[in-house]
Amino acid sequence: MAPRHMGLAAVLVLATQMGATQISATQVSATQARADATMGLVPTGPLLAGVPAGALAGARLAQRGDAPSGPTAPTAAPRPPAPPRLDPAVREAGARLAAPFRLTNADGARSCSFALKAEQAGPGLAVEFDRQACAIIGFSAQVAAWLPDPSGSLRLLNVQGRTVAEFTEATNGSYEALREGDGVYFLANPAAADEDTGIKVEEVVGEWDLARQAGTPVCRWTLLDQPATNGNGKALAIASGCDAALLRFGPVAWDIEGGNILVRGDTDAAVIRFARQEDGGWARTPERGRPLLMNRP
Repeated sequence: MAPRHMGLAAVLVLATQMGATQISATQVSATQARADATMGLVPTGPLLAGVPAGALAGARLAQRGDAPSGPTAPTAAPRPPAPPRLDPAVREAGARLAAPFRLTNADGARSCSFALKAEQAGPGLAVEFDRQACAIIGFSAQVAAWLPDPSGSLRLLNVQGRTVAEFTEATNGSYEALREGDGVYFLANPAAADEDTGIKVEEVVGEWDLARQAGTPVCRWTLLDQPATNGNGKALAIASGCDAALLRFGPVAWDIEGGNILVRGDTDAAVIRFARQEDGGWARTPERGRPLLMNRP
């Protein structure tokens, strides 16, 4: 539409919508002339006698771009997403496994109380622990919930529901997890953690064969009843001819903890934990895909 007719067209449309019933040719002509003279503004005089004053006022405001708007309904605040509903079977499994534990690293140097609860919380079931006390175990800051897994493991979750650490069942009601690039951690049964489950030093000192499969030794070492040179546990002597791959972690000491034998390497992160087996031997835990057995020669 040509610019000279835009003002008139707007007036006619608004007037029609707002109740004008008759507009004569003379009124139209006069309005068009005035629109030409004022670059399309709505006329200010009584040129459209048949057009209600309210319609003209609305047209002027519409042309200026400041027409009043109607009341706007307040915008409702977005609701937080509801937590997913847990399967009843998951809740039942969680109720059976919920218990107090101690969260600890492999050598027991860092630990704190850590309880698994049966109530739902966020993406799973609730956890209860002193975050300041557990800050010595770095990944604990990410933990917001837990869930039992159909495989029998326990998964600690972050607020998004992603797995922070997965613990598999070990011995004496405890669970263990291997975090790549971090180390081995345990959710230890407090009763088992507070006692050595009857294992005495004299029972385990002496020679032991190490094997990947029963009956095929790859190394022999001796657990000694004397302090290690690094002051961390008891001394350990390695026989010649040991599998070099096995010795990469640099075993230098051993100790008994929570019913397990811990063999420590030359760094704090280098620890192998052996759990007692029904046949009287010992096996590395967690297995990590390759078994390591320790039996008497």
